[in-house]
Amino acid sequence: MIELVSLVFGSKNLTRYVMFPNFMYGSQRNIISNNFSFYNNLSIIDKRYFEHRVLKFIKSHNFFGRRGLVVTKKMEILIASTAVMLTFGMRRYQFSQFDNIVIYPKDYWSKITKRRHFGETNPRFRTIVFSWDNFLEGVEIEDNNLNLGLHELTHAMHFSFLRENSFTAMLFLEHFNILLEKMKDVKLQRKIIDSGYLRTYGFKNKYEFLSVLVEHFFETPHEFNQKLPEVYDVVRLMLNLDLLKMASKASA
Repeated sequence: MIELVSLVFGSKNLTRYVMFPNFMYGSQRNIISNNFSFYNNLSIIDKRYFEHRVLKFIKSHNFFGRRGLVVTKKMEILIASTAVMLTFGMRRYQFSQFDNIVIYPKDYWSKITKRRHFGETNPRFRTIVFSWDNFLEGVEIEDNNLNLGLHELTHAMHFSFLRENSFTAMLFLEHFNILLEKMKDVKLQRKIIDSGYLRTYGFKNKYEFLSVLVEHFFETPHEFNQKLPEVYDVVRLMLNLDLLKMASKASA
């Protein structure tokens, strides 16, 4: 597979060209269109590019079921589509530090943390873990700011970029550091707290803060931009995605 990417440095927009893209069957495409409004807002060309990335993501990862769960093609497509949605504005979209995706039917006991989990991201074992019922709930409800897939995949993306020497990683980390600097502003801290918009779990540490921001960014972008525009704008640059512009084009 040959993938040619030209980069417009001024605007940091990515123009993508795929030669001989992977072919997706109609049944596979329907799974994506029935579950991701993000995909439905894309142009025809970008939809084909999205599908190409989904198939490459599936091919690049090992999927394992636990506690009797049998991994289906639909599960693979939904997980891969969440990852592709997250990284769609980026040149590099594979998570270089992760090979394995483990799926439990429900929340599970982790031998590593000695706690029950809905999901976790473990760079040491190059593994991302999901409880399927919670993952699926995040996909099915697109506007409650709770999306397990986006949350754990953001951790995986962040950990991967911390260990990469790529232009994509550099841009992402540069804007994340800008955001962390902004967060030193006491007035902004107070504004975020008073808004009541972000769930408190995001204040645990900078890693959880990032994942919670990304959940809100994809699930309620209009409200995010309205309540915390200075934060929304940095996340937009971090992911190189303008969801508000995409939505307005789709409705035009």
